[in-house]
Amino acid sequence: MESNDSVMRSKGFVICTLVLSFFQFVIAKCFEKASIAFLSLMEGLSMKSTAEEQIATFDQLSTHWWEPTGPMILLHKLNKLRVPMVVEGLIKAGKLDRKQRYTTDALKGLTVLDVGCGGGIYSEALAKLHANVVGIDPARHLIEVAKAHAHKQTDIKDRCQYYEQSLEEHWQGAVGKYDVVVLSETIEHVVDKSTLLKHVAAVLKPGGSVFISTWNKTNWSWLLAVVVLENIMKRLPKGSHDYDQFVSPEETEAMLEAYGCRTIEQRPFYLKFWESEWVWVPFNSLTYALHAVKE
Repeated sequence: MESNDSVMRSKGFVICTLVLSFFQFVIAKCFEKASIAFLSLMEGLSMKSTAEEQIATFDQLSTHWWEPTGPMILLHKLNKLRVPMVVEGLIKAGKLDRKQRYTTDALKGLTVLDVGCGGGIYSEALAKLHANVVGIDPARHLIEVAKAHAHKQTDIKDRCQYYEQSLEEHWQGAVGKYDVVVLSETIEHVVDKSTLLKHVAAVLKPGGSVFISTWNKTNWSWLLAVVVLENIMKRLPKGSHDYDQFVSPEETEAMLEAYGCRTIEQRPFYLKFWESEWVWVPFNSLTYALHAVKE
């Protein structure tokens, strides 16, 4: 009996040892995975990209630019807000009749410059409302994608022109040329924002409008853009946003005013990231759209 008890105790000890070893292994692996994830997140949060690196990052995504559910899904979804804001803003500025709000040619006869046009998602949406759109972007492959996609759209291809240029390269040959300038998700990628907006004012006609959408400079915007969308949910290219380059609406308004552009509307919006939907909201801590008119 004592021998049997001893054997049973030995078996129990071996089983307990094996179970304990198994749990130690599982805990160690979990800790390893958590450590890798944490270090990856920290690396992403500390990543600082130069303007050239950000251009290269977006350039690499050029082949996926027109996939509605691909990596540029948030830009496709943003048209739901930014296109109507242009029409409504021009009505408020007295450039369009209120009856044109829902017409299919609401922007007919207007010249629009899309700064940082990428692959043309915003440009084409404005051209579909019969605007004559010029899109500029320093990313060569994106301009190629924009040209190729517009060429396939028989209803708008004659109203979309694209150039591989920065605004710094474009503005001198376009002083006072445009009725509208749009900068959507662009200004936060530019270091010298004051010079950018100076050139925007220069290419606008008197009474012309500029529409800007971008990230506010708050802790909440950093948390959503950099932590959640770039490093956790992977909805934005990693390293594509630098909090130091975010700009508050007050700063944007002040720079525009310095160059003779008066802000007439500023609207905050928000990403319901669990649905990939942008919505207008009453709080201004994340993203905002702004409309200013050149006096």
